[in-house]
Parts: sequence; C-alpha cells; structure tokens
Amino acid sequence: MVTRSFLVLLSIFLLQFPVGLFAQDNAAASQFVRFIPGDGTWEGELQTAITTYENAIGVRVELVSAIHIAESFYYEELNRHFQTRDAVLFELVAETGQISDLANQDTGASTVSFIQRALANFLQLNFQLELIDYSAGNFIHADLSPQRLRQIMLAKNESFFSMFMSLALAQIATEQAALAAGAKPSSFNMISVMNALMAEDRNTAFKYLFAEELGRSEGMIVGPELENQLTILGDRNAVALQVLEDALKDGTNRRVSLFYGAAHMPGMERALTESMGFDQVDQRWLVAWQIP
Repeated sequence: MVTRSFLVLLSIFLLQFPVGLFAQDNAAASQFVRFIPGDGTWEGELQTAITTYENAIGVRVELVSAIHIAESFYYEELNRHFQTRDAVLFELVAETGQISDLANQDTGASTVSFIQRALANFLQLNFQLELIDYSAGNFIHADLSPQRLRQIMLAKNESFFSMFMSLALAQIATEQAALAAGAKPSSFNMISVMNALMAEDRNTAFKYLFAEELGRSEGMIVGPELENQLTILGDRNAVALQVLEDALKDGTNRRVSLFYGAAHMPGMERALTESMGFDQVDQRWLVAWQIP
C-alpha cells in the first residue's frame, strides 16, 4: 500500500497522472504515454504522444502530451516543433503577465516544483520550465492563475493532500479491477527496489523503474467523474478548452497545439471528439526518457 501510494504521488508530480486507475467507460481512449523496454538490463524508453485531430474544414488541433522532467533533447525537439504551429496553448499555474522568467518564478506550486526539480536531479533529467521557450510569440497561456486555483480548491474544501488521498484510495480500490481486465501488474515492488539498490548504476536502475511504472497504465485512465471532481484536472481542462475555442474563432489559427501534462489528455480528447467535431487523424511518439 505504501509503495502504490508513493507511485500515485510520483505520477502527480511528473504527469499529474494517477498510475493504473481504471475506467471501463474509457477503454477506447487513446494512449498518451508508453514505455518501450530495451534489449538489455535497465534499458528502455519512456515516450509521450503528439496526437492530431482534424475537423470538417481542415483545422488541426494537436494534444501534445508533456512530462515535466525529461531529457534535454526532448524539450529541444518540442521547441522546434512548436515553431511550426500557429498557436501553442500551454499549461502553467501562473499569472498570465508574469511568465517571462519561468525558471526562477514562484508559480504558486513551489512544493511541487521543488519535488520535480529534486527528481530531475536524482534521475539526471531536466526540468520543463527551464528548457521550453515560453517567450515564443505563438504561445498562449491556457491555465488557472494561482489565486483562482486556490479559490476553486477552497470552495471544494480541497487541498493537495486531500487530492492525493482521493487518488491513492481510488488506486487501492480499483487495482484488482484493473488486473482482472488484463492490466500489467506493477513491477515496482520490494524485490525490484532491492535489485535497483544493488545495481552498479542506481540512478539508471531507478530511472528505469519509474519510467516502466509511468508507462504501465497503457490505455487505463481516470474516469470523467473523478477527473471533473479534481481541480487540478477538471477545472484546468475547462480553462484550456475555453482558450482553445477562443483561439479557433481566429481563422488564422489552423494548426493549434495544446501542450499539457499527459493526465489532461483523455478529458481533452473527449471534448474534441464528442463536442467539438474533431476526429483523430494521426499520432506520433517522442522519446522523453532514454535509459540508460
């Protein structure tokens, strides 16, 4: 139970994604994060997707799944790709007018940022806010401000701790259902942790275990009911989708990217395909973590 709760917490910090939560009514949803094992011990790749949707008049919207710590080449590739887009709608809990110095800015979630940076250092990875070029002219803020986030959470009597507990309890309650439905069991256990501790390169071994677990969920996602209850998912998705609708009213925005954590993508995909008249037409994968 302690190990599973730790993994849920880890996934919130890296993807805002509760690992392994199962929802039968979303079984056909797209996959946005995956792990590809390599041929040798402690070898593999954690990958995230760029999934493209198109409407009847040829407007294309991409869901660019993000992981908040990754290899430098991953963020460099994203920066190059974003230069080809008419608009890039991005997530960041920050004041819209104070995004010029993200690497050093307190965005209202300093504890989360501190843990993300600590994990990045331990796993020898890089922090997203330090390498993505948020100053680009086609970038559009599509998220809550810290003050608005606090207001919504206060109105719901919600805290980051209560959110974590909700996810952890849901994880424990649904783990058996996920396994019964064919999900791969977690390989992050006491034996694998001991093997990692005894490995010649502990950092690489733990990087492998974390990557494997983050990609383990495959098509399993948070159901709409739980997603909408959580401010960090549902309310932020609502803001992003409203900004998207506003951007699409401008006829010059025909190639739009939504650059958000992978946890947000199932809800955004539902909105695109069920309410906004878009169909999925393409998906490609980027390597976020290379191990070793």
